[in-house]
Amino acid sequence: MFDAALSRHGFMIKDKDVKSWSGATWTKSNHNLDRIVLRDGVAYGIEIKNTQNYIQRQELDLKLDLCKHLGLVPLFIMRYAPKSYMHRIAVTFRGFGLLYEEPIYPFGHGALLTEVRQKLGLKVQSPRDIKDGDIQRLVTWHNRRIGRS
Repeated sequence: MFDAALSRHGFMIKDKDVKSWSGATWTKSNHNLDRIVLRDGVAYGIEIKNTQNYIQRQELDLKLDLCKHLGLVPLFIMRYAPKSYMHRIAVTFRGFGLLYEEPIYPFGHGALLTEVRQKLGLKVQSPRDIKDGDIQRLVTWHNRRIGRS
C-alpha cells in the first residue's frame, strides 16, 4: 500500500530489497533496504516497519549507516518511534521519519481485526489505502528540503 501511495505522490520506486545503489554496495552485513524511491532528483532509502514494537536501536543505526554508505536520504516509515529515534533520523542523518498510528493489515480481514481489537485490545486497521495526509507530511518535508515551498 505504501508503494501505491508514494507513487501517487510523485515518488518513483526504483528498486526493492536493495543493498547496492549508484555504484556502491553494502557488504558489512546481509541487511538491505526495503525500497529506493526517487523524486525531484533525490534518492531515498526506505525502511518500512509495520510492527507492534519499535525497530531495534541496533537495526535503526545499521539501516541509517546503510543509507549513508549508498548515498541515500533515509526515510523510515514506522508505526511508532521514540523521539530519540526521530531526532537521530532527522538531525544526525538529515532524513525523515513518517509515523502512522495503527498497524496495517491487508484489506478484507475485518473479522480477524475485530477479534484482535476485542481480545487483545490492540489498535489495528485494514484500510483500502494509506491516508493521503500521512504521505502529504512527507511531500511537504521533501518540498522544504529541495527549497520548494
